[in-house]
Amino acid sequence: MWSLVSGYTNKRLTPQLLFSIAIPVLGQANFLPTALSSVQVQTRRFQLAVMDATPDSSVQDILKDYSEILSYQRHGPDAGQSAAIQEGWDHTEGNIVAWLCADDYYFPYALEEVEKVFSAHPDVDVVYGDSVLVDRDGNFLHYFFDIDSDISKLLKRCCISQPSCFLRRSALERMGKLNTKLCYIMDWELWTRLYQSGARFYYLNKPLSTVRMYPETKTASRSKARYAEINRHLKKNVGFLLRIRVLLGFYYSDMRIERKSVFAKFVFYFLSLLRSIKNIIEDYPKRRKSTLYGFETSSNLVKGECEVVLPFYGKCLPYQLVIECRNVSALQVYVNDCVQNVFSVSCHGRNHRYVIMIKENLVNGLLKLNLSSNSTKPWQLTSVNIS
Repeated sequence: MWSLVSGYTNKRLTPQLLFSIAIPVLGQANFLPTALSSVQVQTRRFQLAVMDATPDSSVQDILKDYSEILSYQRHGPDAGQSAAIQEGWDHTEGNIVAWLCADDYYFPYALEEVEKVFSAHPDVDVVYGDSVLVDRDGNFLHYFFDIDSDISKLLKRCCISQPSCFLRRSALERMGKLNTKLCYIMDWELWTRLYQSGARFYYLNKPLSTVRMYPETKTASRSKARYAEINRHLKKNVGFLLRIRVLLGFYYSDMRIERKSVFAKFVFYFLSLLRSIKNIIEDYPKRRKSTLYGFETSSNLVKGECEVVLPFYGKCLPYQLVIECRNVSALQVYVNDCVQNVFSVSCHGRNHRYVIMIKENLVNGLLKLNLSSNSTKPWQLTSVNIS
């Protein structure tokens, strides 16, 4: 079953650009309302396509409440996620295309900020920004630290966060469609082909999307098929030694999410040791470490202060934050630029747990959290749990 209707338009604004957003779905009905709500609140024109391969009607039941923003929908078997994404693009007409996984979601200003860049820079083909990584419940973990403004790094690692990337349809048509044979790295392969075809990229230093990370995701599956896809892709672009190093890096990142077996734990700690030795060697001639919103991108450490920004689409506004830190005994907390009172503090060795009762309303569905410490030593933000 499929249908095509005219693109949803927010009557407040009538910009020239039109976004085509594809959401492929297989299950994940529990996450989908947040993804759809994050599209619904956008203030720029879009056409939304949802391709649902879920065997039951759970997703269809949810889509009934979002029918006004759907330009195309299909319920039934398909040839996989990549084919579903391309199907959504083919059945919409936007000159800017993107896709959103059902368990991820946009910041409310995402399309507005991206449109500003495309409008100001007509020669730019791809705009990509930052992403916040959260757990399955939407609690902050860290930022997507692999992001890089040097787009040449694409040849050896995926330095673009997929839901925070938008491209002109004209560039896609010049270079070729999404590779529907790929299951795991179709985004990385697409960005690489765009880069090699001479497309121009623009890095927007602003969070545009939120990505859920949990053991059941394809990224964290540690599937042999995923590593095989990565290996074949690297083989085309880098030498043998670098390819092995990058594969180990992927394996290490996957194990940071979940380590079930004793062997996996051993490998993880061994790779952690190698990374520590590497960092010591690289820091021997002292070099400035890169930071993102106050976090060191290599270690997630904070010197002084950091900023955490999260969109919020729940029916009930958050009222409590539980902030877990390491190596910091005095923390000042601001929510949306207003200082907050710490309700309680508990300590266990170097670990500290702060409970904050939020007293400020969210602005446009955004929770901006600023944490600062007078400590001269680096400290670590372990997690931010929202109630």
